[in-house]
Amino acid sequence: MSNFRFGRNTPKEIDDSITNITPLNTKNSRNSIWRQFEKFCGERKYVFDGNTSTEKLAFILKDWGYNMKKVDGNDYKEAVIKTMWNVTAKQLQELYFNKFGIKFDPFVDLEFKGSRNARDAKRRNLQIQPEKRKTSSSILTLEEYNKILKIYNEDTPDGLQKMFFYVAGLELAWRGCEGVNVTIKHFKEESDNCGLPTGRIEYNCIFSKTAQGGSHKLTDSKWLATNTTDPRICPVRLYKKMLSKRGKHITTDRLFLTPNPAWREPSSVGWFKNSPVGRNEMGKWTRTAAEEIGIDIKKKKISNHSLRSTAVSQLAKAGVGEEQLIKITGHANTFSIKPYLQLDGDHHYQMIDKLRANSTAMEESNNKSTNCAPSALVQMSKNIVTTSPSTQTPVNYYNCDKSRRIVVVVKEKCPIDSSEECEWCASTAGECGYYAAAAAAASKRRRSTSSGEGRKRL
Repeated sequence: MSNFRFGRNTPKEIDDSITNITPLNTKNSRNSIWRQFEKFCGERKYVFDGNTSTEKLAFILKDWGYNMKKVDGNDYKEAVIKTMWNVTAKQLQELYFNKFGIKFDPFVDLEFKGSRNARDAKRRNLQIQPEKRKTSSSILTLEEYNKILKIYNEDTPDGLQKMFFYVAGLELAWRGCEGVNVTIKHFKEESDNCGLPTGRIEYNCIFSKTAQGGSHKLTDSKWLATNTTDPRICPVRLYKKMLSKRGKHITTDRLFLTPNPAWREPSSVGWFKNSPVGRNEMGKWTRTAAEEIGIDIKKKKISNHSLRSTAVSQLAKAGVGEEQLIKITGHANTFSIKPYLQLDGDHHYQMIDKLRANSTAMEESNNKSTNCAPSALVQMSKNIVTTSPSTQTPVNYYNCDKSRRIVVVVKEKCPIDSSEECEWCASTAGECGYYAAAAAAASKRRRSTSSGEGRKRL
């Protein structure tokens, strides 16, 4: 037992631990962007030292934001412009604080507003060009997804892994690169209070893009459930079969392994080698499968991330709410799932059919209302008489049923004398409150005239 209560880690060890929090691919990306920025500054003869003013730094970032190019001289996609500028600005900010003790914020300070505007102006110019816009991975229709599953044989190392990848990738809504980092430690068979298996397997990758740990939350668990309808694509069964094919020589805990070409040989060590599938190799799985079933991958962007887009779109199509969707996808909020909500043809027609059906129902309801005899409520305005402010002419208010509005009539004689139809909706007697009111007024006028009371205006 140690004689020291507290840890004895040195400052260097602590700094190394802090550095290790950042994923390796993020470090590589930052280093690549900074190297390009240094080359840009070298061509422009820009120098970074303690005497460089923030106004000069703002000008450099302004120049960089609008004039950054690929190695071949072509423009980046518009989303790349934003990423590269932001990463560069952040690294420049850290460089000046750590090396010279100079503080500035390129993302907020007013003197850097022109730099930010140059970045945004460049992005806007590129957004006009379709090939420079950011495009999301296309969804797969259920028919296409099922075709992909049918081309693989689970009795082969490659087929077994890919079948599980496509089933689990859809049901767990995996991100494009998530499958590469999955380990067997991320899965745990669920048991009830009596210790009996429930038929579900819990999946939790602990850390993710939106759950980085430390001061941030960890990922929430998801579950693979037994598929009793179609056992062939049951993720629980496929997962257990994959584990059973891992030989004793396997020491890595990564789930997806490199298939052994000699797996059929009697002297073979097993189905898989003791090495994970490469990131680049695995990144082509869905794209290659889509091309194999006849999808034109030049017109549609298909990637492993398409499984995630497909999961969200199909669940939304089935009526699953946004709160449930972010529970499955692991997004931080409902706004983040909007790029995944892509309408396929069937989903779009469902929505349009509902819109058209609602429009038809309203029209039928209006037609029924015009065929009903005027109620007392409809005729209640027939005795309301006022005068027009401009003409001081008697004004009568009547309800026209078909047009569903109050009709303002400025007339000296009853319309029943000159027409047997409502002038506003062409309805006949008994179908329009306006006509009924006018007819009643005309009848009253005639009776008054015949009794010597004199002719009255409406």
